Amino acid sequence: MSFLTFLSATFGWIYFILWSLSFYPQPLLNFRRRSTTGTTVDFPFLNILGFASYFASNVALYYFEGVRRQYAARNPGKTPTVRFNDVTFALHGLVLSVITASQYLVGTSLWRFPTYNPRSRPSRFAVGLTVGALLGVAAVYIIVGARSAGRTIDPRVDWCDLDVVYALGYVKIAVTLVKYTPQLLANIRNKSTEGWSIWQILLDIVGGLLSIAQQSIDSYLQHNWSGITGNPVKFGLGQISIFFDVLFILQHYVIYRKKNKVDRDETERLLPPGEERRLD
Repeated sequence: MSFLTFLSATFGWIYFILWSLSFYPQPLLNFRRRSTTGTTVDFPFLNILGFASYFASNVALYYFEGVRRQYAARNPGKTPTVRFNDVTFALHGLVLSVITASQYLVGTSLWRFPTYNPRSRPSRFAVGLTVGALLGVAAVYIIVGARSAGRTIDPRVDWCDLDVVYALGYVKIAVTLVKYTPQLLANIRNKSTEGWSIWQILLDIVGGLLSIAQQSIDSYLQHNWSGITGNPVKFGLGQISIFFDVLFILQHYVIYRKKNKVDRDETERLLPPGEERRLD
């Protein structure tokens, strides 16, 4: 095993661990506060759609030989850069997203949160995006079935199963493009990032950098950058996540830094001695 191959595998597992850990700070903070106030359900709700799509596309590219052959036909004999840690990360993200979303959707009944969050129901935009994405993937599936029925196809030019996989991947990219926006706007309205865990963002940005680094190393080792152009989902996710992570970091540490400190100080002064602090 060469040094770069070892480095790629190491980066892959490190970003897998960091990205996986990034799912825990928010639900743990919600549970400790026994409240989801200050945050919106759109983020975990859209994450369910995104990670379900991402998991399905990764499974197809990693396990399905037919899809892998179609990929190789379109990308000069190369193999997908999806690794086992990508599959496990997507599944883990899906499970944690369901758990976090449940804190909003059934927080008062299942989690026994005493405080009702008026933003505990998905927005019409989030629901519309979900319905539109599902209809879009279904349309691609129907087109592939109609175009390939009863004849031999050439994956290089014809519609095939790989296009359905790409459609699922593009759903994940679309979700990543918009899922951060509701929380960014909520922070702006509140003029504070209280209730939103910055740790998930710090873990996410380091993981994003390592994800891009791993994919770049893999493409260099193959002497072909189709590892990136042939798998735009993985490459795009890293860049998009980093962009939004930087915005959240600026909100937390620069724009609303003083407001966050004032909110914490006022909350602590109002609490009776010995009572646990909550960030409502």
